[in-house]
Amino acid sequence: MLSEESIKQIFFYCDQHEPNAVVADDVDIYQFAQKVAAFVQPMIALKEHQRCVKMVNDMNPEVARALENQRPTANDL
Repeated sequence: MLSEESIKQIFFYCDQHEPNAVVADDVDIYQFAQKVAAFVQPMIALKEHQRCVKMVNDMNPEVARALENQRPTANDL
């Protein structure tokens, strides 16, 4: 998960409003950041898994097939 310091740094990088910005005054930035991180974590884990399968496939296709069947689950996150 994201540390409070990381969340603060990310927040302070957001200093320009885009033309279609959605700006909220009453949002807990820490909670929002943690929810975003939790939402994207499964997608990141799947992409990492796919990358690993591709790298292993170049070395050993049989092992890559076995690895492909071991996709990340919610318990792995």
